[in-house]
Amino acid sequence: MNSTQIIVRDFIIPARIGIYPEEHKIMQNICVNVTMELADYKIAKDSIDQTVSYEHIVNEIQRQAEIQHNLVEFLAEELAQFCLQEKRITSVTVQIEKLQIYTQGRVGCTITRTR
Repeated sequence: MNSTQIIVRDFIIPARIGIYPEEHKIMQNICVNVTMELADYKIAKDSIDQTVSYEHIVNEIQRQAEIQHNLVEFLAEELAQFCLQEKRITSVTVQIEKLQIYTQGRVGCTITRTR
């Protein structure tokens, strides 16, 4: 089986995220990773119409970051569903980590959705 993965990795962006009232007042940095799988797919020529442009998911990450979300899990779900609107994508994995909650490390979630 052939497969192609389109990735957005370590995309750090300020976002409106969190369940606590003090988190609603500030933006905090999150790190987003998205892997979109195009299964049984071969790039036949050197043209953008042969693949899925990462530009669309980057724009959607930026758009969603401006919207207040309580849960990183819900934000991940929104991004996954956006990606699956593209018919060539057969599965998507979205990982979102909050970078500023704990000084000792990152917290967040990873979800995988398939068509």
